Amino acid sequence: MVLGWFNAKDADEFGKTLAGFYDEKFRANTQAADRKIATKQQKLVAEILALTAQFKEQHKPNAFQKAKLGNSFKWRMRDLGHNNELIDLLTKDILLALR
Repeated sequence: MVLGWFNAKDADEFGKTLAGFYDEKFRANTQAADRKIATKQQKLVAEILALTAQFKEQHKPNAFQKAKLGNSFKWRMRDLGHNNELIDLLTKDILLALR
């Protein structure tokens, strides 16, 4: 059905949830020792991409749903007060993982 193509509720929710997950872990990581922050950040990004791959396999999102997911993630991250450059890089990585 054509209208089902525009149903992006799951993608929207996942994008917001992913941003919340990232924010929670990121704030916990910033309390670690300085030398461990970079390693923990790399592991966090890998976790985010693994969750994205899992979502992709379970939901098989179309182009509209992928865009909605990226948009939801990006705006939720902005609402949480993260750096725009970081947000753009993470959003790009997430969208590439959905290809």
